[in-house]
Amino acid sequence: MPVVFEYSFTVNPQYRLFTIFDPTCDEGENFDAARRTLGHGSFAWGPNAVVARAIDTGTASVAVEVWDDPPGTPGGTPDEIAVAELALPGGRFSSIQALEPAVHVGVGLPTGAGTYGTRIAAYNRGVSGGFAPEDAGPFPGRFEAYRLQLWKISEWSPW
Repeated sequence: MPVVFEYSFTVNPQYRLFTIFDPTCDEGENFDAARRTLGHGSFAWGPNAVVARAIDTGTASVAVEVWDDPPGTPGGTPDEIAVAELALPGGRFSSIQALEPAVHVGVGLPTGAGTYGTRIAAYNRGVSGGFAPEDAGPFPGRFEAYRLQLWKISEWSPW
């Protein structure tokens, strides 16, 4: 079950929130659907999006991984983990809070459109000064960071 694709970018959360979504779908509708379930938690899901609540007011690192099969336990010591399914009918992901313009337009997934099993893990949440302990896993010494793991569970069909 190897990683077939990796992509990293930086987000600047707005009101401590950032969204990763399919840019061919309405981001506003997805954000609203997820926000209604967010409550006091760190993650919430819309049909085509995940919303994450950051603790720090600065930037956060995001790593997206696409796997052939469901991945094993995430590396390091995540502060929080959430699992759900995401429909990505455009076969892309985007984040309007990303600092990199290419992510605004959308990054294509090599496995294409479909429904994906999805796991998001948060690291270094609330680490003072942004310096994480040595066992922080894939993001040592960085500010808040997130790992989004995707694995395709079905092809996309509009009907």
